[in-house]
Amino acid sequence: MTHTKGAIATTSSHSAFYNIIPGALEEGLEAYAICFDRDWALWSQYPKLLEKIHVIRVKHYNDAEKIVGAFNSIEEDVIIVPHGSFVRYLPVKHLKQLTHPIFGGIKILGYEGDRDKNAALLQESNILTPRIFKKPAEIDRPVMAKLHGAEGGKGYFIAANKTEFLAKSKDKQIDFIQEYVNGVSIYAHYFSSPLYNRCELLGFDRRLESNANSQFLPPFIPPTFTVVGNVPIVVRESLVPEFLRMGQNFAAKTGLVGPFCLETIVTPDLKIYVFEFSGRIVAGTTVWVPFGNTYANTLWGEPMYMGKRIAREIKEAFKRDKIANIIVDSPNLEEL
Repeated sequence: MTHTKGAIATTSSHSAFYNIIPGALEEGLEAYAICFDRDWALWSQYPKLLEKIHVIRVKHYNDAEKIVGAFNSIEEDVIIVPHGSFVRYLPVKHLKQLTHPIFGGIKILGYEGDRDKNAALLQESNILTPRIFKKPAEIDRPVMAKLHGAEGGKGYFIAANKTEFLAKSKDKQIDFIQEYVNGVSIYAHYFSSPLYNRCELLGFDRRLESNANSQFLPPFIPPTFTVVGNVPIVVRESLVPEFLRMGQNFAAKTGLVGPFCLETIVTPDLKIYVFEFSGRIVAGTTVWVPFGNTYANTLWGEPMYMGKRIAREIKEAFKRDKIANIIVDSPNLEEL
């Protein structure tokens, strides 16, 4: 490796620009960003930050071949840091074409993007999950229907029973039917560290989902679930040990490295259901920048947010000559 402190590369997104890149710079790492044309109007408003990083322009975010080519054109030794756009726009076959190592590897991203594998992995980690219905005829309770390729919850809907599901699902490409669990949505953020040999619970957030979070939603308007933003949350203290157990179980089951998120519903009787996981940094951790989070700050004794935590692990790996430890590809998971 040619850097003594380390270097990262990623693609443009709000997780990258406001979280991953600031964390890398704060930890003294060099940063390379592949910026798509759709994001340049925003990025160009921050010239002082752009002066500190290396920018490679790519016309379209959906051009996987060009993205791979841009990453592979970087001559420095870098660690690629993934975020949500990697799951959405870079299929596994293209991820495998990258010549630079990916922080945390490829397999967990493939499992995340496959809803059946996603749910099965949670169940295998001894985590409470909502029931999954393979076909409409099985529906015997309220369900949440998720559309194929939906971004940020767009188009999701609730159905009280099989009849309502069939009526609402006409002309829609449904690829996942899950029991609807009533409660508060809480997104728990973790970091699995091979260098410190622990799974860290770093904090929580809530998503604001279009009108589903409205206090004044009239009964004749159905809820919608398109994510429009995130807010930080401190959870009830008695829930923290169970959240920590679930994260530790998931990290042990997968062997993953780096950030991940368990997306949960906490019911009125304080049961925690995990309906999905994300195997990388998620947008909700950006609410901590730059002041850190209650849990992460207490653990580290300093302001610590997810982008900075990622950079800290990478910097330490370069410093200790243990890069191989942080690019391990979830050894407990099957090949994709």
